Amino acid sequence: MKKLLVLLLALVLILSSFALAEKAPIVVNMGILDGWTGFPTKYIVDNGMDLEAGIDIEYLVFSSGAPANEAMIAGDIDCAIIGGGASVPALANLNSKMIMEVNNDTIGMSLIARPDLACASVSGAVPALPEVKGDAESVRGTTILTTAGTLQYYCTLKYLEAIGLSVDDVNLVSMDANQAYQAFALGEGDILTCSNSYSFDLVKEGNVELGSLTSLNCSATAQVVCSEKAFNDPEKFEGLTILCQVLAKVNDIMNADADLATENYVNWVALNGGKLKESTARSIMEAKPYFGVQAAKERELGADFLNNFVEFYILTEQIEPEQREVIEANVRDDVLKAAGLK
Repeated sequence: MKKLLVLLLALVLILSSFALAEKAPIVVNMGILDGWTGFPTKYIVDNGMDLEAGIDIEYLVFSSGAPANEAMIAGDIDCAIIGGGASVPALANLNSKMIMEVNNDTIGMSLIARPDLACASVSGAVPALPEVKGDAESVRGTTILTTAGTLQYYCTLKYLEAIGLSVDDVNLVSMDANQAYQAFALGEGDILTCSNSYSFDLVKEGNVELGSLTSLNCSATAQVVCSEKAFNDPEKFEGLTILCQVLAKVNDIMNADADLATENYVNWVALNGGKLKESTARSIMEAKPYFGVQAAKERELGADFLNNFVEFYILTEQIEPEQREVIEANVRDDVLKAAGLK
């Protein structure tokens, strides 16, 4: 009898030890971009914030959102932080889900023209948008370097629309964002649509900003978009919930410390083969572009994306009007609610 009691006690102790053992972190396979939306995730991983919270982030780096979508289709990643240009097809055609907005993607997304172009000296052609330069006559026939499926492309289309032109009136050349910048630097093209990684420096070098998402009154965000498979998997859903909590936390950290954010941004760009002046990075980071805990709670998830970006895609016949309903249905605040951010 005593032996039986001892055995039972030992069994209870063993089972208890298993119950008390730490739960293995949930692996979240994630895609991030090589610009300013990507380094907060690296900061999370480098400082063990993911493991501390109960997830294990494994990330792949992309230069734009389109290949990140392909990686989600292939099952290589569960989610990605991408801009609106890649989010539209992801939600409309792939049934992916927008689950969190992470930053204001408008800052520094600009069309940069060479200073000797006629459009560089034309002002006031769009009275409703006084900061926009150029007009239909001076821009028609120019070669614009841009990146399809990204905010660069969106900015290009909005600018052409503002001055009364369409894509048929110019020569659009699409290439990878870094390649487009290098090509422009080597003398190719007349106008470059680029992100803040390059726009501030190009203006300082004497080039002229024709327009930007800011001057065009366009709101744009970068967001966490996850695959349908990850969204419907209970364990992955839990992992995404924790991910949103940690992202909101690190976004507040970056907004509160411009020195830290600037250092991490510059280092991240260099790590991915680019160059970024500290002064440029600081200008962006001092604008406090990230959406932290309070912003996540207060913002209407997807409102800017739906009312500006998606509507523009419909107007330009890049998607069908009925696809808006599909996109709206795939803007989901379930994860934010589970994370206590709604």
